[in-house]
Amino acid sequence: MEQIVEHFRSITAIPRCSYHTTQMKETIKAFAQTHDFLVLEDAVGNILCQKGTPKVCLQAHYDMVCIGNTQNIEIVIEKGIIRAKNSTLGADNGMGMAIMFWAMEHNENLECLFTVDEEVGLIGAMQFSLPLKSACLLNLDAEEEGEIYIGCAGGVDVIASLSLPYEPLGDFAYVYEIHAFDFLGGHSGVDIDKKIPSAIKALGYELLNQDVVLIALEGGERRNAIPKSATAIVASKTPLHVNDLRLHVKPLERGNYTHFIAASNAIIKALSAFAQGVREWDRVLDIPSMSINLGVISNSNGMLQLDCAARAMDDENLAILAGETEAFFKALGFEVAQEGWHGAWKPEVTPFALRVQEAMQSIYAHAPFKAIHAGLECGELIARQPRKIEAVSIGPTIRYPHSLREECDLNSVHNTASIVQKIINTYKD
Repeated sequence: MEQIVEHFRSITAIPRCSYHTTQMKETIKAFAQTHDFLVLEDAVGNILCQKGTPKVCLQAHYDMVCIGNTQNIEIVIEKGIIRAKNSTLGADNGMGMAIMFWAMEHNENLECLFTVDEEVGLIGAMQFSLPLKSACLLNLDAEEEGEIYIGCAGGVDVIASLSLPYEPLGDFAYVYEIHAFDFLGGHSGVDIDKKIPSAIKALGYELLNQDVVLIALEGGERRNAIPKSATAIVASKTPLHVNDLRLHVKPLERGNYTHFIAASNAIIKALSAFAQGVREWDRVLDIPSMSINLGVISNSNGMLQLDCAARAMDDENLAILAGETEAFFKALGFEVAQEGWHGAWKPEVTPFALRVQEAMQSIYAHAPFKAIHAGLECGELIARQPRKIEAVSIGPTIRYPHSLREECDLNSVHNTASIVQKIINTYKD
């Protein structure tokens, strides 16, 4: 396991925020070539490494969600748990990459696929154009050891935008900054059912209960992260006192502000009435069937933009949820677009899944087949192959991904790596 941890340390030392992954890409290619792998790259930056006559392709994405100081990740290991002191850890999916580096050092017949920009809409997977040698794909992006994922949610981003005409402040005598900060945050898929408060929603509720107009507004970190902070600059005719103790209020100099957003009421209604979280529960899979997250509010060039990530376990419900969300915002005067659609990966117990389960049961007495309410790349990757590919997703235990609390259980890393090698060994002649 020490080798894998050292690989992970090396990976975290290289910046790899989504859209900014060139240095990481070149590092992967150099590592693979050093270990005598043939290296192929497609037009979007996916890297396929091949050696010998592989039967299994290991797969992970090489970008990460960056919150905090990810240019200088400070790793802390305590009681078998690895976390970052000042940022997201990047174990999603850096620990999967580290296991792949380790496997590349120890196997002569292996295929490894490193995909790009998964965290911003499965961009690499949706444009993957290289043919796999292997008939089996083992994704290492699951986040609970001992479980075998054979299906996942589909997703689509719903983007609402509103032009911002301004009006003079007039007799609004007071200006304040209201700041919702230090909320827990979390992943908008796997954490959406945990009732984690949204900083954007908390701010929206407070604004609804105050007699204020908006001057400026921003919040959230990523579309697929539950917001941990949000800020509004508001004007009022009387002194302001907030009801929510999680919010911080700071008076600002009135003379520095001259205008407010004319559509303040519509924006406040949108924030407060938006139905954040789980919309429907799947009793068979015991996971959310549909959910949505209002992840980011941005304000630039005279436009306000609200970014939402919708998820569903089947394509029909995903289309319904996206359509309902679009209608909600349009009724309040927003323009709405949908982008980044990726279909659900329908659960299927294949022969490869049974082989993975057999390897898993050498460590865990019970290794259940499951589906996850988050986007895995498996469905998109296998759909783009000219022949049938069987896919399964496993991985070490990662808690609170996409947040400053992200952590990974190192014992689960050891177990996962052992299982990966057992799976590879079952295909040896």
